[in-house]
Amino acid sequence: MHKILSSEVFPDQRLPVAEELIELTADIAPHSHAFFEIAVVVAGTGVHVSADGSLPLAAGSVVVLRPGQWHGYSECVGLVVRNAYLGTDIFGLLSGSLVPGTSAPTPHPAVQHAMRLLESDLTTAWTLDRLATAVNLAPGYLVRLFGRTASVSPMAYLQRIRAERAAGLLIETELPIATIGTAVGWPDPSHATRRFRAHFGLSPTRYREAFRP
Repeated sequence: MHKILSSEVFPDQRLPVAEELIELTADIAPHSHAFFEIAVVVAGTGVHVSADGSLPLAAGSVVVLRPGQWHGYSECVGLVVRNAYLGTDIFGLLSGSLVPGTSAPTPHPAVQHAMRLLESDLTTAWTLDRLATAVNLAPGYLVRLFGRTASVSPMAYLQRIRAERAAGLLIETELPIATIGTAVGWPDPSHATRRFRAHFGLSPTRYREAFRP
């Protein structure tokens, strides 16, 4: 199943919020992503397909999707949808980490490249030096660029997207927690639980119990 990367949706990682208006002229294959999505049907009809079943859509229909929840569209007839995308840590960011009146910097191409590398290969034993080499930058300079763009270090960003991907797998699958940890680059179960709890405030077990349909 295709997974949409956060770096493909949020051009500014300091504020992971985006929206778009989409006209669906054909079926959309099932896919998942590591962020929240709110879809509001503006016009037309169709069917929303997800793990919760099939939902007929018409103007005014609203669909809310959790991180990792797969979904797709079928039987689209003039279907127009306005989507809002919210990163998993948006509420924490809005609580005070952003300074009103300041404009976000344009992401450096090397930072965007680094983000794509991390998101597409979570199981690699990434280090700062290894990532910097992959994008042809000095480690210290990459850290400074990342800080300007995402307000976190490259390794903190890696831990965040590992946690987001783990959250998606906890909701979307019945895989054992240890298997999920290995799949996102945390092969040690105790370490995986600590890292996940540090990001979401819940253990993987409690997160699955709370958010799995």
